[in-house]
Amino acid sequence: MQNKNERPLFSKSISEICDLLESAQKDYAWNSDKIHEMDLLTQDYLHSLELDGLKYEERAKVATQLAKCRQERREHKDTVQILEPLVQYLDSEKGRQLFNLLREVLGKTRKAEERMESRVYFPRVLGQEGK
Repeated sequence: MQNKNERPLFSKSISEICDLLESAQKDYAWNSDKIHEMDLLTQDYLHSLELDGLKYEERAKVATQLAKCRQERREHKDTVQILEPLVQYLDSEKGRQLFNLLREVLGKTRKAEERMESRVYFPRVLGQEGK
């Protein structure tokens, strides 16, 4: 629970929003790369099954690895599909403007909070009575 004199730090919430947006863009790119990597790995497994003349046990191992690869690819693809609308918006002109405005608001909010933490009041009348 906060003291009456403590104010909530709104800059923290704004910063978390900016971090979330940046994280979404990074996660989207990373998962897109992983989809491509899983596609290449799938081709490796399929070519191994086709061309390597494997025995039954070896084919079974490759088939199991292929199934795991496809499951992992599905997880990455699902993440990309979830993040895609947000990332597309952030890549648009309006999205970039919003992100830049949020950063600007964050800076102004931090400055206002810092001013409030270090402000000092000098009495105008009470300090003059003794003179």
